[in-house]
Amino acid sequence: MKIIHTSDWHFGMRVGTGNYQDCQEYFLEQLYGLIRRENAGAVLCAGDVYDSGNVGADAVALFDSAAQTICGELGVPFIVIAGNHDQPDRLAAHRELLAGAGLHISGRLERDIRPVLLDGGRVAVYPVPFFNRYEVQALFPERQEDIRTLEDAHAVVFGHIRDTMDPGRRNIVAGHAYIVGAALSESDRAAMKGLAPAVSRDVFRGFDYAALGHIHRPQQVGPGVRYSGCPVKYSFSEEDQEKGVVLIDTEDMSSSFVPLPLLRDRRTAEGTFAELMAREDLKDHYLRLHVTDRYPGLETQAELREQFPYLLEVTGMSAEDSGGQTTLTVEELETMSDEDVLRKFLAERFDYTPTEGQLALFREAMAQAEEA
Repeated sequence: MKIIHTSDWHFGMRVGTGNYQDCQEYFLEQLYGLIRRENAGAVLCAGDVYDSGNVGADAVALFDSAAQTICGELGVPFIVIAGNHDQPDRLAAHRELLAGAGLHISGRLERDIRPVLLDGGRVAVYPVPFFNRYEVQALFPERQEDIRTLEDAHAVVFGHIRDTMDPGRRNIVAGHAYIVGAALSESDRAAMKGLAPAVSRDVFRGFDYAALGHIHRPQQVGPGVRYSGCPVKYSFSEEDQEKGVVLIDTEDMSSSFVPLPLLRDRRTAEGTFAELMAREDLKDHYLRLHVTDRYPGLETQAELREQFPYLLEVTGMSAEDSGGQTTLTVEELETMSDEDVLRKFLAERFDYTPTEGQLALFREAMAQAEEA
């Protein structure tokens, strides 16, 4: 049978002042098409379904729709584990009831992990959600002295599975971890900040395949140990990456990365203001632009945004025209207060800083405008 391995959907993630929902919906449509074309027997999502534990109703509805389509309309088992961004209890609510419909969700780590059996019992998938060493110490009190690091914790958890699994089956584990040597992207926030200690790929020894999530660049980090990567480009460091899923064939346990088209790419472009404004090929993508002949002030950014609705960042000449570079992001612009905009406008156009008395008059005028 064929199994699709995906991860790191990050439903609810913000971009600028909006979100990625249209891109994520487009990915799901590509995923459904692949399930049909390959006659896939199961889908594995290795964590980070959501971007946080407090996402909005739209993100929850998007996951509900995906589960309904995969399990209900396509009749394919869907196996999901919680990642470090997910709220485990919320994700796994009603999991026993949902399992009867083909949706198998693992929220919090358990001592004895029950495999999801596929292909008439010939394939066993062990869903192992994101965990820390303290959880493992609590679940294995007799091994507390052996669990001093996250590596030790992983060794205990996966060693316990190996002790109980049937070697006559194809044994697949779904996990969410940072493996030593994995290549990172800017959107790998926890790993980039050192909040996710790395573990070795050796902890997956003995499994036929380890379907991993957590790192956003698709890559193989060892024999049968792979990251599918995230399905949308969530940072400019991912410009050169293909996005997609991994297709596993349990007949010979081969795996291959399957690129999927994106609704919206990420692009970096440089040129004069006139040259950039003439670029029709950039309109539908997330952009980082460098304007070589202008300071990236409010007026420049407003004109660029009118032409490029998905503009995220602008760099350009420094205000002093000294050969330096100034950066202004769309998110910064959107979060500016009225006073911030006034200060920046006066600084850019007149090299002037307003007095406190002038600011008080401005506040009074703004209050009167709001009342009107």
